[in-house]
Amino acid sequence: MLRALAILAATAPLLSSILRLESCGWFSYKVMEPGPLEIAVWWSAGYASTLLPLVLAFLALWAPRQFPKVGAIFAAATLALHALTLVVPSTTPCGQKSGEWYVMACYAVAAIALLRTRPGHRLPIPRAAAWSAVVLLVLGRALDRNYSSDGIVGCWAQLRGTWAQTQIHLDTAEALYIWVCLAAIGAVLAAHASASLVGLVLLVPGLFQPVAWFLSSAAHECSNTLDLFAWPHLVAGALALLAARLPGRGGPGTTPEREPAQPHAS
Repeated sequence: MLRALAILAATAPLLSSILRLESCGWFSYKVMEPGPLEIAVWWSAGYASTLLPLVLAFLALWAPRQFPKVGAIFAAATLALHALTLVVPSTTPCGQKSGEWYVMACYAVAAIALLRTRPGHRLPIPRAAAWSAVVLLVLGRALDRNYSSDGIVGCWAQLRGTWAQTQIHLDTAEALYIWVCLAAIGAVLAAHASASLVGLVLLVPGLFQPVAWFLSSAAHECSNTLDLFAWPHLVAGALALLAARLPGRGGPGTTPEREPAQPHAS
């Protein structure tokens, strides 16, 4: 329970970021730009938010006994960096923006939950490796989406109306690392059957383009119809579903077993 609370609180700011987006339109005048201190503070806080779910995921998979303590340290550091955003507001096209108490409350809850979480046993290597691949595939796709020269991974169908709006929302979720957070949640809860739900969720962005193209009879300029599939998400979702069938007894969601009592010397 506490393990689930910790990863949900750690990912809540990123998961809800799609609901807090601002649009200020276009400007015919020069927009004020943030200063070096603002950039340093907000850049550090942003990257800490993105890295925290990944740190928790790989600790849970490969170092579950260090998961509570090391995870709490990272959560506390993320909280401290976001506290600075209250002191150093950021200059944006929409005006001055200060840190949000909601975000800091989430990281505080995550740190407290981690401190109260009991260490678990390591997952069997096949399941840990499968979930590591899930996280890395989704992360790689998000990084490619945000930092590649083209800006868009793969090929898009020429969707219209609701189909196009849905695709824009899915793409925005990828840019905000929301799919990465979901993969991290599955990795932390990999010992439980509920983690396989992540596989179903990741299949949505993986299959949306070809399904929407087929149902809407839209055109596309892809060299091959297979380019419409978001293969990293598709493979990640399949691995997440497959991992549920792999051995998982004694995973990071379980309480460590007590050491057997040693016989006393007579």
